[in-house]
Amino acid sequence: MNVSSWSIRNPIPAILLFVMLTLVGLMSFRAMKIQQFPDIDLPTVTVTATLPGAAPSQMETEVARKIENSVATLQGVKHIYTKVQDGTATVTVEFRLEKPTQEAVDDVRDAVSRIRSDLPGDLRDPVISKVNLAGSPILTYTVASARMDDEALSW
Repeated sequence: MNVSSWSIRNPIPAILLFVMLTLVGLMSFRAMKIQQFPDIDLPTVTVTATLPGAAPSQMETEVARKIENSVATLQGVKHIYTKVQDGTATVTVEFRLEKPTQEAVDDVRDAVSRIRSDLPGDLRDPVISKVNLAGSPILTYTVASARMDDEALSW
């Protein structure tokens, strides 16, 4: 005798089993921890260097490129992004996922300290920090249409 024929002849145990599994599933679902913004720990480090009154071209040649060249030699570097403004250069170093975040921060700190004597003397100490993605949106998108207004697009 197979399970399906037994369940047809005796529907009460099969129905009770289904109800019990449904209730256990609902209770388990409610007990799951769900965060609106999950904690994502990516090995990404930023170096922010400030030189008051410096032009962007000066920041690029005297600060940003030297920092880029120093951190580019580190093991596991995936991408390097640089943003230069008046008096400020921000170098973001993205490492491969296999690299522990604290090790990445320490490696970048060592690389910057090795070239500190090559940087301008009146440069403030570079601030080295890990990128914290908790609380920031993971995906942002925009919808546009030539035929629909904003209200119609919101549905």
